[in-house]
Amino acid sequence: MILLIAPLPALAELSIQQGYIRALPPSQPTTAAFMRLVNTGDKDVVITGAAASGAKTAEIHSHKHHNGMMSMVKVDRAVVPANGELVMAPGQYHLMLINLTKPLREGDQMRIQLFNGDVELVSAILPVRSVLNKHH
Repeated sequence: MILLIAPLPALAELSIQQGYIRALPPSQPTTAAFMRLVNTGDKDVVITGAAASGAKTAEIHSHKHHNGMMSMVKVDRAVVPANGELVMAPGQYHLMLINLTKPLREGDQMRIQLFNGDVELVSAILPVRSVLNKHH
């Protein structure tokens, strides 16, 4: 019997670091989640969707500059490069959490999931932080 050993392709390893969700006044039905996505694998990771335990909808958004104006737009995908990172921060890529199921207070937590199609790539429990905190 001959056993052939072939190298397995390296898998993308995606992690969420330094993530948080912005706390806003209780009357606000929408907020944003920010994080650093780190890919330690040798293949790009494409994120095509998201979910959040405390929001009916989670969307990937980015900011675009057009005629001197900046606007926020939904994007269909975000790429975390191989052996690289994608920072989701105010004024950059971020997750919009739409139609919150309850008001968020500082200290609350919410589970965030990132997907490629129907495949969950990574999930994390993120803390809710006030926009007034200076540690962002």
